[in-house]
Amino acid sequence: MCLVNTEKEQGQTGQQQQEAAAAAARRGGGKLTNASSRASTFTTLESTSISTSEDSSRQQSQTNTLHQNHNSHSHSHTRTCPSPKVIFSWCILTLLSKEFSVFLPKFQSQAGAKTFIPAAYQYDEEHTFFDNTILTWGTDYAICVIMLYAAYLCLNATTTHSLTKLIPTDSRLVRRMDPSKSQALRMKSACLFLSYALSVFAGGYAHYTFTGGVNQLNTLSFRIWWSICVGSVTAAGGFMGACGSEICKRFHHEERSQCNNVFRLVYVPDVLWMMYGGYLTWVCLMGGISYKRPACDIFVAGTSQFVPTVYCILAVGSVRWKKMKEERGWNGNTVVHGAIRRWYRCMFYIGFALNAPLLPSYPCYIQYTSLSLGVVNAILHLNLTLAWGMQALSLRHICQAFNLVEEEEEDGGTIPAASSAAVEESPSGNDNNKQKYE
Repeated sequence: MCLVNTEKEQGQTGQQQQEAAAAAARRGGGKLTNASSRASTFTTLESTSISTSEDSSRQQSQTNTLHQNHNSHSHSHTRTCPSPKVIFSWCILTLLSKEFSVFLPKFQSQAGAKTFIPAAYQYDEEHTFFDNTILTWGTDYAICVIMLYAAYLCLNATTTHSLTKLIPTDSRLVRRMDPSKSQALRMKSACLFLSYALSVFAGGYAHYTFTGGVNQLNTLSFRIWWSICVGSVTAAGGFMGACGSEICKRFHHEERSQCNNVFRLVYVPDVLWMMYGGYLTWVCLMGGISYKRPACDIFVAGTSQFVPTVYCILAVGSVRWKKMKEERGWNGNTVVHGAIRRWYRCMFYIGFALNAPLLPSYPCYIQYTSLSLGVVNAILHLNLTLAWGMQALSLRHICQAFNLVEEEEEDGGTIPAASSAAVEESPSGNDNNKQKYE
């Protein structure tokens, strides 16, 4: 009996040990399962993080590619070396402009036909009239001083002063000034007004010095001084067109908001404007626009500025300014549009078009009134001062606006807003900070 009981107790003990081992195995298996689950979850999170990082890198790469494509597209339209076909077409346009400048003054009216008589620097007693009063040379010198100051203002338009107050703020953008953005326009504007100053200075000197009648007007000295006076006006047409090209390049070929333009304006390289102004100046030196009344030369030279004048007006007028105000979005360069006020844009248009009435009015003053040449010249010089002054103020204002640059702020610094095409629109809460401006 003892042996039987002992065997039963050993069997029960073995069975308990097996159950305990199985329970321990189950507990161990649960721990392994939990560890495996945690490892699987970590692997999933790591995989998701890697996938997100890859998507972000891919998105940034696509953004950079789009930006590079945009820059290459812009550079293709603003290349400085035009094709032979473009050069040939431009030469035709320049010749037509010269012929138009010679044709229009003489055939505009009967008064024009009587006033604009070709001379080729050969003057006579019958048809030649040249004023030597202070009303002519005094106003010439006054305009010279004003134009020198205008050139100084444009050349030093490296700050924005109060313009930044007119621009809507955005918490995700950083605004700064970069004078290098306006350097080209500042230089070209200064050259434009320096050419104006040189023209009126040479004209004033000629009116003040050559008082001996026709005999002095037929000298080489007068021809040199008067060629400088008139040639500076023809050369100014090239500088004027170059200013328009700089504005066109900024608004039509460098901005990411090109869709907000009324139409796309063709960019004209500076070399073509140099050809334009250079050819017309050479025609002036050869006597191609010389008339019995030396003052008529200035009007013909001013008529040759028709092409660059229209180009400048189109460069500014082709932008949808109202739409640019309403749809700022994430266009960093739209800060330039916001800084150019409507009043200055109107001044720009008027300033470049205000000299047009001088051409038909001059022969009417000469043929149909009893006003002296000094009074007539003073009236015309007043109009000239207003037109050139408005050109100077508006171009200086645009130069100041070109200094402004907006950059998108990131955690690690700032990047140009132009390269963030894939960034979403700013939150609607920021709309409350936007101001109305013209």
